[in-house]
Amino acid sequence: MKMKKKKITFKHKAALFSVYFVLFIAITAMIDYYAYDLINPWLFVIASLIGALWATKVHLKNREKSKVDELAHDLEEIV
Repeated sequence: MKMKKKKITFKHKAALFSVYFVLFIAITAMIDYYAYDLINPWLFVIASLIGALWATKVHLKNREKSKVDELAHDLEEIV
């Protein structure tokens, strides 16, 4: 018996990216706080953006349900 593949919508991809971006921003904000402004904050924003893009790509490639999918689904319902 074949399982139906669900097509992943752009809205779900954007929600996944948003969840990962907020996660990376929170982590890098703590690092920036403890770095006492020795490092330019824009580097952390760019690193968070790249990290979120990478995490979203890996998540979509693996196609496994996780807690992030539940958070993304909740975010989709809100928006």
